[in-house]
Amino acid sequence: MRAFIVDPSITLSGDNKAHEFYQFCLNELSKHADTKPIQNEMILHQSMAQPTDKDIIIFFNREDNDYSTTFVTFLNEAVHANTKFYPISMTSAHRVPPKCIPDPQSFDVKDALERRKLTNLQLETIAIAVARDAISILQPTLTRRNMALFLSHRRSDGEAIAGGFYDALCLRAQNRFRDLSDILVGEQAQEVIESNLRKSDAVIFLDTPQSGESPWIELELEMALSMNLPIVWVKLGDETNRVDLRIKPADSPHFLDSTIDLGLRQVDENLVDSVIHKAFEISRDKAMAIFGNLQRMRELDREGKITLEIISEQSYMYQVNIPRKGFRYIQRPMTHLVSFYGRIPKDDDRVIFNNTILEQGYSKHPRLGHVYDAAIMLAPMASQNNQDLVDDPHFVDSCDEYISSLELYSRGQLPSFNQKKGVIVSGAFPDCEPEYQQTLWNALYAIIQVILDRNGTVIFGAHPTFQQVIFDIAKLRRANDFTQANHMFISKHFVTQATIDEVSSHSTVTGVDHVEHDRGKSLTAMRKAMVSHENAACMIVLGGKTQRPGIPPGVDEEIELARSRDLPVFLIGSVGGRAAEIASGFQNSGWQSKPNHLSVEFNQELMVSPDYALLTNKLLDALGI
Repeated sequence: MRAFIVDPSITLSGDNKAHEFYQFCLNELSKHADTKPIQNEMILHQSMAQPTDKDIIIFFNREDNDYSTTFVTFLNEAVHANTKFYPISMTSAHRVPPKCIPDPQSFDVKDALERRKLTNLQLETIAIAVARDAISILQPTLTRRNMALFLSHRRSDGEAIAGGFYDALCLRAQNRFRDLSDILVGEQAQEVIESNLRKSDAVIFLDTPQSGESPWIELELEMALSMNLPIVWVKLGDETNRVDLRIKPADSPHFLDSTIDLGLRQVDENLVDSVIHKAFEISRDKAMAIFGNLQRMRELDREGKITLEIISEQSYMYQVNIPRKGFRYIQRPMTHLVSFYGRIPKDDDRVIFNNTILEQGYSKHPRLGHVYDAAIMLAPMASQNNQDLVDDPHFVDSCDEYISSLELYSRGQLPSFNQKKGVIVSGAFPDCEPEYQQTLWNALYAIIQVILDRNGTVIFGAHPTFQQVIFDIAKLRRANDFTQANHMFISKHFVTQATIDEVSSHSTVTGVDHVEHDRGKSLTAMRKAMVSHENAACMIVLGGKTQRPGIPPGVDEEIELARSRDLPVFLIGSVGGRAAEIASGFQNSGWQSKPNHLSVEFNQELMVSPDYALLTNKLLDALGI
């Protein structure tokens, strides 16, 4: 499995942005795969016979399709070898790849920046995404199209249309989409919902006018969000008498059809195809989080806290040796065999996983048993917390959970409770397309988990969707003190005292009196109270609305208030939105008056990197939290 990446000088001339993109992409590829840069015609000529069906070639399109004979010959050889291709278009004028390429689709860099609401200064974020996406095409454990989809709907007005979706999905599973399976239709007991969600790669939410009044819909969305499952939001039916959703999976739906007849058990085939494709796209983007977890594990290896040995590069399988602590005599390290998955492993994955272990010589001794302590398939799911983890050394568990457990074990004594350990988390959905708002969930989930694992306190302003996710993560990570683990500020301009009393069972809540019944003044009062929290050590900003007529961005005011208190502010730029704009402004000024005391290099990493847990660990290390 190799990634060939062609220098843009071979297909383009004098394009500085393409060369910059190439360098960023090359750096990321080199971290995760056997990478072969092709930097001139001589290397191109030498590489002609090398590509196989296990490889991928990444290159830049040119507008006029006038490629050199050597390059075209290289591509033709790769076509005959069934090599994968990843053409890159720097602008809309470069979208058409060479004619010999079987798949005419190209990755449009300009479009990706615009859709994510990122600036040209965050080209590295897109390059990282391209590199990881290219690798995922080659890696069977990351993504594949045999997805398990949870179909969430309201029975009272959505049963017929949900039946139509179910029929259409099943038809595709049996014929054109033979790889689609395990379509789960919900409004079930909590235990069954949770069990089915754990087996799912994504949720398809059919939002009909009465969905907002269903407690089961709300429960399904809450649980899916707390597990950080991708959700495709399909809004159906007109707005007449529509009940507002209390929990929204994004700022706006992925698909909208106000004219559909909800009483018929049939649905437009194009809509079904688009929904399936969107579910796959979002799930694949979500799968890219494993690269950040790999970086975290490699960081522990570099620090000498664990040792890693690659067993299988293609399936991201490693032997992890963890030194044992707390005993007088020498002991062998704990030995784990782990394989990273960007999706929920299926039964055939378990067979392949176990066979690979045996093929690598880890046979079970008839009397002494396994030579390893555990063999774990690491998947993007919440912790199982079940007896299987105790009774059987072979199991599936959360990738986040496993890496966090390694970090906590290797860190030893946690910092004292006497120091300031509160982290203000500021932000909102960015003004980007719904599928890219999943990035905000990825960042929020990772950041909150790291803070809580370090016995920190999450300080935040109330938001109906975000607050429930934070509550759920706190209950999972800090079961004994979850109400103290998060501190929510809420303005009485928006809620009653009864609501405040209700959420107080999940969090420490401060209700801030409204000011002159004015929305803006009341929000300012709440923000001042939040930023003045006596335990606050810093503020992390992600996403946020950009400039809108008559409505100043809320994160601007929160940042200004934090800086007036000399609280360091950290801007997570790759999520997009207002935080990305502000970070780009600092970079344009050469990071003059930067919002924290950490290095320019680290602030630039915050601006572009999608490895949110790794970034949060680094900044909390720097703050001594």
